[in-house]
Amino acid sequence: MKRIILFRHHKKPKVCHDRLLQLRKYNPDIKIFGLYGGKESKFPKYQKYLDSLMDYNYCIKNKTSRWKWKNSDLAIRLWYKDVGQKLEFDVLHLIEWDLLLFAPLSSIYQKIPNNCVGLTGLTPLKNVQNKWSWVSKKPWKNQWVELLEYVKDEFGYDKEPYASLGPGLCLPKSFLDKFLKTHIPDLCNDELRLPLFAQILGFKLVKTGFFESWSDFQLSKLFNCDKKGVSLKLIKKELDKKSGRKSFHPFFKRLKPNFY
Repeated sequence: MKRIILFRHHKKPKVCHDRLLQLRKYNPDIKIFGLYGGKESKFPKYQKYLDSLMDYNYCIKNKTSRWKWKNSDLAIRLWYKDVGQKLEFDVLHLIEWDLLLFAPLSSIYQKIPNNCVGLTGLTPLKNVQNKWSWVSKKPWKNQWVELLEYVKDEFGYDKEPYASLGPGLCLPKSFLDKFLKTHIPDLCNDELRLPLFAQILGFKLVKTGFFESWSDFQLSKLFNCDKKGVSLKLIKKELDKKSGRKSFHPFFKRLKPNFY
């Protein structure tokens, strides 16, 4: 399987530099492409720090910060239209700048079959809909209703919808080809739209294994999407275990050279 990395970044260029070195260390033969979602005026600074470690660094243009934050799927779509569709690969791994991985992608994602959409925190929406703001609070609640009505009318959607979380998703090129040709409304966010349109386009949904339970307090100390930074002490403790986890999110700091 030919893999590529799409490195999503928008802040802390020196930390991003370290993340790219780490990705290169564990995946020396995998091409890395950048997806820059910060202020356009600061893009040259990121090019200076990061371009030598990437095959190409793409800048999202003419979009608000809020758009870039909640629409990683639509941002990937822009990148794929301009860059990705010309490349030869089987699967794309979206790796955020604050995601730490301490193993090769071939090992971390080994349980995801070919041609499947790998999503983090994948769970039936009914399990979290009462406490997840993207479907329980306005204006997102209204947008979700509108999005569901749209896909039912346009595609005859009649499946059970899923929720997911952003970090570490992986998408086959066959999915991106179809996704590019499909009208995707800018309603709600990527964590709802990706499982929804993967179902619509006929792709099997598979868990990445990074985040198995939305209610596991102990797990949230090592992997969360609540901006609660994971401590280096806990990371080291986990890595010292024979079968400890290899993925952590979010981690906002630089690592010392040769940490692991």
